[in-house]
Amino acid sequence: MKMTRRTQDRLGALLFVVPAIVLFLSFKYYPLLMTLYYSFTDWDGFSGDYRFVLFDNFANLFTESKISGAFRNTIYFAVASIIAGTVVQLGLALILVNRLKGNRLFRTLLYTPSVISSLIIGLTWLSFFQYNGIINQTLERIGLSSLVRNWLADAELTMNVLVGINVWQWAGYGMIIYLTGLLGIPTEVNEAAALDGAVGWRRLRSITLPLIMPAVTVNMFISITGALRVFELPFVLTGGGPMNSTNTVTMQIYNTAFLSNQFGYASSIGLTFFLFIAAITLIQLRVTRRLEVEY
Repeated sequence: MKMTRRTQDRLGALLFVVPAIVLFLSFKYYPLLMTLYYSFTDWDGFSGDYRFVLFDNFANLFTESKISGAFRNTIYFAVASIIAGTVVQLGLALILVNRLKGNRLFRTLLYTPSVISSLIIGLTWLSFFQYNGIINQTLERIGLSSLVRNWLADAELTMNVLVGINVWQWAGYGMIIYLTGLLGIPTEVNEAAALDGAVGWRRLRSITLPLIMPAVTVNMFISITGALRVFELPFVLTGGGPMNSTNTVTMQIYNTAFLSNQFGYASSIGLTFFLFIAAITLIQLRVTRRLEVEY
């Protein structure tokens, strides 16, 4: 039976798509399914001998203090980074949306850190925050020796240092997203708001924020998933210390798998964390999308 031209075109297109689909399934969903499989075992990651422990791994992770502490640290880091980051990003966007001299240069400079590897960012800031680093040396030279701190060895301070670095790194990225939303607001809307006397906080709360909610939705989604999955910064700067005060869930998964050789247990932590992130992002998307308005 002779194939039509349309059928030939579809088969030809399918031949080009199939390799990509195979690669996508192999590197995306196969590892996820294997993680699910190994989460019910005591596999050490190397040997071929392991046994099924069913839900024992999940029961243990809810009672182990180090894992619950890692979840608390991660949630604190994410909440602090998102709140501080949103204020900084939106503030920069509101400033740079105006036609100021040097706008493009400032946007470029602020955006640049977000395209640099977090590993390099961490190594760079390490030279600043070490006890004999640039920050403490500068404080001593300008007569502020009382402010000298062991920035990376103070359990009450170190996590906030990581939050500050994270906010700085992604300030320009979020700023660009908010700028896109601000530039999409029709000029007549701003003009009408000015005629009605809506200025300052009132204008921001009643007009600007509702109109840029699509940008807020996108930025919040990226911020939440990125902050919850943080690994490089604490890994490079603190190694999870001091006293596990900066130990995050991703670091705990790494340590459990590669230092303790408990890949099955690590898989159960990773799967639980995956479901946790999925639940948080679904709630966030539902809430922010309800706040979106059309114009």
